[in-house]
Amino acid sequence: MTNLKKNLSLTLCLLALFLLTAVIAGCGPAKDSSAPADKEASAPSSDKSSGSEPVLKDLLGKGKAVNEMSFDCETQVGEQKMLVKTWIKGKKVRSEMESPEAGGKIINIIDSAAGVVYVYQPEQKVATKMDISLAQQDGSSSPQEDLEAMNPDKMKYLGKDTIDGKKCLVYEITEDNIGSSKVWLWEENGIPLRMEATADGEKMVIEYRNIKVGGIPDSMFELPKGTQIMEFNMPTMPTP
Repeated sequence: MTNLKKNLSLTLCLLALFLLTAVIAGCGPAKDSSAPADKEASAPSSDKSSGSEPVLKDLLGKGKAVNEMSFDCETQVGEQKMLVKTWIKGKKVRSEMESPEAGGKIINIIDSAAGVVYVYQPEQKVATKMDISLAQQDGSSSPQEDLEAMNPDKMKYLGKDTIDGKKCLVYEITEDNIGSSKVWLWEENGIPLRMEATADGEKMVIEYRNIKVGGIPDSMFELPKGTQIMEFNMPTMPTP
């Protein structure tokens, strides 16, 4: 689960600019993850089903198919936490994060189809417009990114658990030369609700909460009227 560990390590850098490129749906406070409840001997795998359990590949496919949703992503590394609120609709993403370093809330509006990003500071009513290639990622995670990084052939079924009333299938993910991590997949639609890993002696956790699928208005991806827009261009280095 290389992507998970990379994202979690970077999330402590509370940058004024952050970029999210994915989608998904809901969760709440997680139970103690050390031992999933209702552990079973038989395990749904990537190529077969156990009883009424879904085939793992199909379950992951359901999660990847979600392209309109909102969620809160809380990332914790050790004792430090970061919360990012996100809305996604097709190629458009809106994400919000409190950033004391930047003087308050930072809102990013990303239009991948148009190739632009707006970094909006509500207190100043100012937005910086830049090419999407210049946007810097802060390591925040999204369910879609996490699903894309999962290889069903390296996922071992551990059992069942329930998070905020949602039935989950728990898997251990083993990667060569990296170690293992855990993921709680929402049984209804394949969305990961919780992920855990340990790196450099610190436990890292990602939780997706308050997930809602569909029903996002286009206005969520528009700047308020009267916003001052400034263009940002990468400075040109002088020719020697």
